[in-house]
Amino acid sequence: MERYCRKCGAKLKEEARFCPNCGEKDIASNESFLNKYKLPLIIAAIIAIILISFVVLTPQTQIVKVDNVEFEIPANYVNEPSRTDVNYDGNVKSSAMGWSNDKTYIEIGVTRTPGSGINSQEVAANVGGSPTKMLGYSGYYQKYDNESYSFVFGLKDKVCMVYVSDYDAFNDIKVVNED
Repeated sequence: MERYCRKCGAKLKEEARFCPNCGEKDIASNESFLNKYKLPLIIAAIIAIILISFVVLTPQTQIVKVDNVEFEIPANYVNEPSRTDVNYDGNVKSSAMGWSNDKTYIEIGVTRTPGSGINSQEVAANVGGSPTKMLGYSGYYQKYDNESYSFVFGLKDKVCMVYVSDYDAFNDIKVVNED
């Protein structure tokens, strides 16, 4: 690429730092905008790609509340209209909600005894199943004939049951607040 002095227009040698005709020393200003800002543009493009990838690839979630326990599930699950709230003589309260996406159904139930307290681990054990640890808690896992699964575990004075139509859905569920 031929270079010319920006002041007098004289042809410059490739390695020249000064114009041999007029002595102009700022001859590098002939560089194109792209050459001058190539490195900052590349860095900005890499940062933009990383940020866009983070937003696109980061799983989007939603917080759902059953009774007074909050769970995190994927954002693509839609709340099913049916909700069950049961109150037995003011001592035992139970609440259950369901969500689904195109492939999977999740139902979460919470049972508690306000005031009197229960041994939630003992109640979970009486439900049956194989002792295991899931969702960060010790509890009882069951597989049903219709290829669905449940996990029952105790939380303070509550018993939680998570039912899923696909075993892999357990990986998408987290207990975030057990208030």
